[in-house]
Amino acid sequence: MKRVLYGVIASLVLLCGGGACTPESVQPQPEFYVKANKDGTAWLVPGSGVYDKAQREFYVFGAQSDGSAIQAYLRLGFTVPSEQPLVTVVQSPTTLSSIPATWTALLGGDVLVDGYTADSLSGTQLLITRLDTIQKVVEGTFNTALRRDAPWSQQGEMIRFTEGSFRVRYQ
Repeated sequence: MKRVLYGVIASLVLLCGGGACTPESVQPQPEFYVKANKDGTAWLVPGSGVYDKAQREFYVFGAQSDGSAIQAYLRLGFTVPSEQPLVTVVQSPTTLSSIPATWTALLGGDVLVDGYTADSLSGTQLLITRLDTIQKVVEGTFNTALRRDAPWSQQGEMIRFTEGSFRVRYQ
């Protein structure tokens, strides 16, 4: 009798416990991405990279498209140091090897309609956590604050990207 009672209780616990869980809707993350909190809101877009071998400059792009004719791009860049392995690159306003981060909005893919750039007051921190030169993949983290460019506004509005990370394949 005790065996049957324990079996019934165990079945009820499993049945009730399984029903208490609700499935979470997890949005799949692309294999190659750029993500951050953009002005406090989660931001995740497809990512890509370009390495300019002649200049030893590396660029990471995050492309945002909302279905309209306007597309926006976040560009992070750094100069590859000569020592290997590449462990850390810190980009700040005082580093001569840094390439300013930018946010560019294009209409139809070729008409510039808005832009933001990191300046001396709103630097960028960039940490490279993995560089695979065989698979041509780079990963890292970043924080940046970008000020709106003068042609678009005299107010100096800011866009802030915090807790950013990326994984991109480069060419």
